[in-house]
Amino acid sequence: MKNTVAGRRAGPPYGALVMRPDDRSSVTERTLLAVFLAACASVAIPAVSPAPTPSGALPPPPYPRFAGLTFEPSAAAFDPATGRVLVLSDHDTTLYRYELSATGLVLPPGEHHDPLRLPDGVQAAKLEGLTRLPSGVFLAVTAFDRTDPTFRRLLRFSYSPAAPTEAVPVAVDDDALDGAVRAASGRPWFKIEALAVNRAGTKVLFGVRNVGESYQAPEDVVLVVRCSLAHDRVGPPEAVIRLSTAEALGGLTEGLSDLQFDAGGDSFLVLTSHEGTENTPEGHAGHLFRVPARVLLGPETKAPVPLGAPLRGWRAKPEGLAVKPSGALVVVFDDDRDWKHLFAGYEQSDGLFTVIDPRP
Repeated sequence: MKNTVAGRRAGPPYGALVMRPDDRSSVTERTLLAVFLAACASVAIPAVSPAPTPSGALPPPPYPRFAGLTFEPSAAAFDPATGRVLVLSDHDTTLYRYELSATGLVLPPGEHHDPLRLPDGVQAAKLEGLTRLPSGVFLAVTAFDRTDPTFRRLLRFSYSPAAPTEAVPVAVDDDALDGAVRAASGRPWFKIEALAVNRAGTKVLFGVRNVGESYQAPEDVVLVVRCSLAHDRVGPPEAVIRLSTAEALGGLTEGLSDLQFDAGGDSFLVLTSHEGTENTPEGHAGHLFRVPARVLLGPETKAPVPLGAPLRGWRAKPEGLAVKPSGALVVVFDDDRDWKHLFAGYEQSDGLFTVIDPRP
């Protein structure tokens, strides 16, 4: 059954400029990005503490909202062929599609947020990563945090606004993947939250966010498992690369939430996030880092590789990174149900997003 939720134009107005599918010049994109950057500047991390909110009133969310269904956005990717920002949620198998306009992320007229169509007998749950191959085909990965095959899927699909999205499983060597992560972490349990490929599409990188004795005691990590990818089959792990946020964040350990090859082709963009133990507005945070491609495509190192200074920091939990050909980034946030209640107008069917230009 099709989901026909309308694209509610949430968040503050951004002006009248709208990107149309037939108008994608660099001038238009730069203008649109400038509009977004100016609008988002008002919700960037302040240099000083903001003025207190009047007693009894909830503050607005820290970033603009966009509409989904029962929504905790977990992954994002950009489709240059259509100009769409594609988003997954870890609560369903719906492929959400948006147009990035001057009013925000909106569902284009005549389109619908529809579930991925899987082969008979195949199910998938807890989608956590999304990336685009050089061919234009997309890969999506589930969390791999349970033994149930439903939670251990790598899916391949092509996207067209006018057609159903048929997804097929890609074979993964489960035992080899499990063994490599456990050997690197020393823990029996792990959770995948990121997915990326190299420029040629011959290597797939699984990003591990959590490890632990069980799901009840997760430890944040930034761990990348590199495998070969050929003929719709993923080979056994070639390397496991451990990265660390502690040196850059004053001792704070954040978990990997997304990983994408940057538009320039010489580095990867690493998104990390943190959930505090208390449900306060300060309880969610995250950062963006840049890592030279040779670090993740080269040999393993014995010790974790320290990440450099973050490119950005946020006051929400970033989970998805859509990279535009220009280098601009659309960041979507996966905030928990209780945390949303701390802000006025932040509905359970909403996500947050921002647009940045990380280039010097």
